[in-house]
Amino acid sequence: MVLGTATKKLNVLILTDSFLIRGDLTVPTNMRFSDALNKFLKEQQFLAITDAEISFVTGDKNIGKKEFLLINKDRVVGITPSE
Repeated sequence: MVLGTATKKLNVLILTDSFLIRGDLTVPTNMRFSDALNKFLKEQQFLAITDAEISFVTGDKNIGKKEFLLINKDRVVGITPSE
């Protein structure tokens, strides 16, 4: 993250092979979501998610909540703003 860049928390929904994760991702206020992922977070291997709610993709069981979670971008199948 570039120092001095104004940021905001964006609630996102992340899909992996096994899990569905809803939480907050910090992105620049003046960037579209896709630009934030492709430019701002390009060099980072992990996405830092706060206030995460984790469940299995099958919806069978809610795993729980985590205040902070790092997700390896190689494991992400899909990501979208939930707002």
